[in-house]
Amino acid sequence: MSKIAFFDIDGTLFWPGIGIPDSAKRAVDQLIKNGHKAVICTGRSRGMVPESYFHMGFHGVICGAGTYVEYEGNVLHHDQMTNDEIKKVIEWGRKEKVGIILEGDENGYYDSKNCDETYKTMRKKTEHNCETILQPLEEAVHIPKWTYHYLKPEKKYEIEEILGNRYTGIYHEPEDAVEFMPAGINKATGIACILENCGIGREDAYAFGDSVNDMEMIRYVKYGVAMGNAVPELLKEAPYKTARADEDGIALALKKFELI
Repeated sequence: MSKIAFFDIDGTLFWPGIGIPDSAKRAVDQLIKNGHKAVICTGRSRGMVPESYFHMGFHGVICGAGTYVEYEGNVLHHDQMTNDEIKKVIEWGRKEKVGIILEGDENGYYDSKNCDETYKTMRKKTEHNCETILQPLEEAVHIPKWTYHYLKPEKKYEIEEILGNRYTGIYHEPEDAVEFMPAGINKATGIACILENCGIGREDAYAFGDSVNDMEMIRYVKYGVAMGNAVPELLKEAPYKTARADEDGIALALKKFELI
């Protein structure tokens, strides 16, 4: 019987300076050849996932931490912010003097008026890792989520209230960033959407991640796996663990589960 595996990108499939390790590429390819399903499940919006990833044979993608769900060419779920919400996010972020990245279906967008050197460095790193060129905020269209960089975690409640609590922020300590997505939406809701569509149960589902926004999906599937480089909260929560992403963690785990 076919199993299904969901893979986060950053820190799971992808490692800075390496990209996707060859061992992970071969493992995913063999997983698919063995008759199983493979799905990308990332916090990145669709416009910030390199096109080459979509040619690796994945059966589906969950982007924007659950805001966009696609399986075998069919879009199953798609959230988008209103123009008024985007305007409020930009105005409030500039007032608070934080780094703004709007994450869209076609592209990512940055604040060209923000001359802070730390923000510029972060933007260049994002462009390098996502193999894209961010566009100015004023050109933003089709935005499902956004991230504030260098925002104090306790301040996130202000923008949540301004937007009627329709969005929830998750603090990423290593990146000093708060990631916002629609309330009630996360990677687990995206996985549930795909499982309902493909007819595979949670007991035959595997998920691999390393960050706090992977917590829900790790809890949701039967086989939740934390990478060796995962944040402490996820390592504590995950029932299964593997090696770091740059130390063949994906390949080792898929072999351990006898999926390849």
